[in-house]
Amino acid sequence: MRLRLCSTAATSALLLLAVSLTGCATEEERCGPGPSTHYDAADLYGEWSSLRGASLDLKNPGGRLGRTFLVHDWPKNTSTEQATAEPPPSGFIGDGNWAVSPDRTTLTLAFDRIDADLERSTVRSLRIGEEKGHPVLYQHLGGAPDACHVLELKRRGG
Repeated sequence: MRLRLCSTAATSALLLLAVSLTGCATEEERCGPGPSTHYDAADLYGEWSSLRGASLDLKNPGGRLGRTFLVHDWPKNTSTEQATAEPPPSGFIGDGNWAVSPDRTTLTLAFDRIDADLERSTVRSLRIGEEKGHPVLYQHLGGAPDACHVLELKRRGG
């Protein structure tokens, strides 16, 4: 019995060590929604908004236009201020085309007609996650590894 107990304790310790070395976060350590790989473009059409006022409308009019988007009050940069300042900094209005990565983890925004500085500094990609069985689009803001600031968009009315 003592040998079996020691063996179980050793196995548990090794498992705990393996989990901590892989960097896998527990539910409490995660920053933002849980990741997802099962939503494709057809699941993402519609209007999305954040609690801080940013909105994103994803469409597919077909033809040569392909998948298009329109943003309102979109963050001008990915600084922590975008997630923490009260009131939220004013954003910009923009449009362009969007695509979902082949592995279905990222939505990329290709803006039309914005200046080069804004193109480099704004949020141009969103992770595709899931919360309570529904898709969520999100991006981490700021560069501090010890803080959790997330731009999180949820489908309007859902």
